[in-house]
Amino acid sequence: MKNIKQNAMRLFFLLFLTNGVGYVGSAFMTQDTMNWYDTLSQSALTPPDFVFPIVWTCLFFMMAISAFLVWNKASPRYFVMQLAMNLAWTFTFFYLREVVVACFVILALLYCVFRTILDFYRVNRVSGWLMVPTFVWSLFALYLNVYVAMYN
Repeated sequence: MKNIKQNAMRLFFLLFLTNGVGYVGSAFMTQDTMNWYDTLSQSALTPPDFVFPIVWTCLFFMMAISAFLVWNKASPRYFVMQLAMNLAWTFTFFYLREVVVACFVILALLYCVFRTILDFYRVNRVSGWLMVPTFVWSLFALYLNVYVAMYN
């Protein structure tokens, strides 16, 4: 019973941590910043605004499950760094409106996600695979960011 309670608390903590990053990041997306974002030339592949919170909620959930599966078995260093880079990108792109700098932040994010995948996969294959959608979505975000940087 004690183990079940500990696992539940760990999972809750990880869900709180990952979704907390999303929540804090959303604070940088004010009406003013969204109005600015809407004025930018964007790729024809840019999804509608409502897609982003849905995708990120799913990704944050998978990240939490992934980290849960390797709790105390893999280093959390790159996992925590990729969460920090995720937050840094939102701050840089939306709040600072530094779209070129944000491209470099996404590159750092991609590196951290890739290292997380490798570290987690070595311990638990499912855990590693659960991080792959974050890597793929972040690659797509890099494309969208580069497009904005090039055409604005």
